[in-house]
Amino acid sequence: MRFLCLIFAIVSAIQADSNADLVNAKVERTIDLTSHLVSITNLITVENKAATGSLKSYTYTIEPAHAKNVAFIGAHSVEGKKQKAKLNVVEVSKDSDKGGLYRVDFAEGLAAGQSTQIQVEVVLFGLVSPFPEEISQNEKQLVVFKGNHYFYSLYPTKSQTTSVNLASDLTESYSQLKPTSKSDSTITYGPYENIKPFEQSELSVHFENNSPFLAVTNLHRTIEVSLWGNIAVEETIDMSHTGAKLKGSFSRFDYMRRQGGQSSVKSFKTLLPSSAADVYYRDEIGNISTSNLRVPTKSKGEPVELELKPRFPLFGGWKTHYTVGYNLPVYQYIHNSGNLSLNLDIYFKIN
Repeated sequence: MRFLCLIFAIVSAIQADSNADLVNAKVERTIDLTSHLVSITNLITVENKAATGSLKSYTYTIEPAHAKNVAFIGAHSVEGKKQKAKLNVVEVSKDSDKGGLYRVDFAEGLAAGQSTQIQVEVVLFGLVSPFPEEISQNEKQLVVFKGNHYFYSLYPTKSQTTSVNLASDLTESYSQLKPTSKSDSTITYGPYENIKPFEQSELSVHFENNSPFLAVTNLHRTIEVSLWGNIAVEETIDMSHTGAKLKGSFSRFDYMRRQGGQSSVKSFKTLLPSSAADVYYRDEIGNISTSNLRVPTKSKGEPVELELKPRFPLFGGWKTHYTVGYNLPVYQYIHNSGNLSLNLDIYFKIN
């Protein structure tokens, strides 16, 4: 009970501080559904309607149904649709009935009667679901996404448009809250006017998406530092394909003839530090030679791109277990400022 009262107090305090004064004058929202992650970009023109004083922050809100699916959130100030300063984002709460609350600090105080533009980017996971949940090897993968036609906000919104970018132009169905239009793989909703705070209307899209639905279920990284000149890094990874499960048996003959298997994963890429050397890739059977390494120009300091090809393609519901290892030179990462310290940026990105 005390916990619920505390949440209510947080929401009430935010509303009392800023809800009466801030207005979303214009919102341009883009929802990217080209992969298994949902990437949302919100370009928001914020107005301070107060007669006096200035406001230091904006509260960004995420629907209650999506509050626990946030993988990333970031914000920038904007001038002429170009990103400027990176803005500080602080999580306030994600358990209230109002949804996930995040405080976005303005680069400068927003004076009474003035407006500013901010861009808030959010990445959500687990919201693009295969439908049907099982498909045969020759079938294409269809998925469904459910969201909100309206920009979900603590503040009233004067005008809002939403563009939904799909992985293909093949759609089984999509919700149509007028005005709605579709051009190729893009659905446009709005403009909608005078939207109330916390307004909701279900947006639903059922469409084809054969992009890799990969999820790392376990990652174990070992870093062994030798002061004689070497840092050995080894990563052991469990990965699964979370797309539509394969129904029936797998035919390698059909697969080799490129018949079906559009949603299967034949290969994927990961990034290693720019000075990585002696790279190896193996599983429980032994070394896997079907991998490609792209080494960038040393002067640019770009990461090394490693393309991995499993021994077998990954269909929905299938898993793989593998190990990647490499060496790094000690002198680039060990620093002596009275005490020895390791300063090592480890990349981990799968696509």
